[in-house]
Amino acid sequence: MSEQGDKLAAVASAWTAMLRSGRVEELAAILDDDVVWQGLLPELVCRGREQVLNVMVRNRGRPPRITRFEAEEIGDRVAVSVEGPDFGAGPGDPEAPQLPAGAPRSLVFTFRGGMVVRMESLPSRDAAFSLAAG
Repeated sequence: MSEQGDKLAAVASAWTAMLRSGRVEELAAILDDDVVWQGLLPELVCRGREQVLNVMVRNRGRPPRITRFEAEEIGDRVAVSVEGPDFGAGPGDPEAPQLPAGAPRSLVFTFRGGMVVRMESLPSRDAAFSLAAG
């Protein structure tokens, strides 16, 4: 993935496949074996492709419905913010950023060598796009 826009296309395609059919093959194909997903709290960390896939998709009855999708590729990162009625409230820890049910969920995907090596959940759309911009 060396052309500008390739990373965005890969994330959008994988996400769409996951949401429409629950298929994780496209998402799995862009995740590095050792990908790390940092959640909103320091202790919320997934390590490795299988653990990320289990948390993101396989532990749910069906993928969440998405009513809004915004994404931007900035260098080696893709910022994504999604909204939908199926998102529950965010972490219950009083020290954590609170996300009300239905609030946007925002992630930054970091690529290296054409693969996602890091995912980071952010408390807001603005925080995700700011992180991606570096």
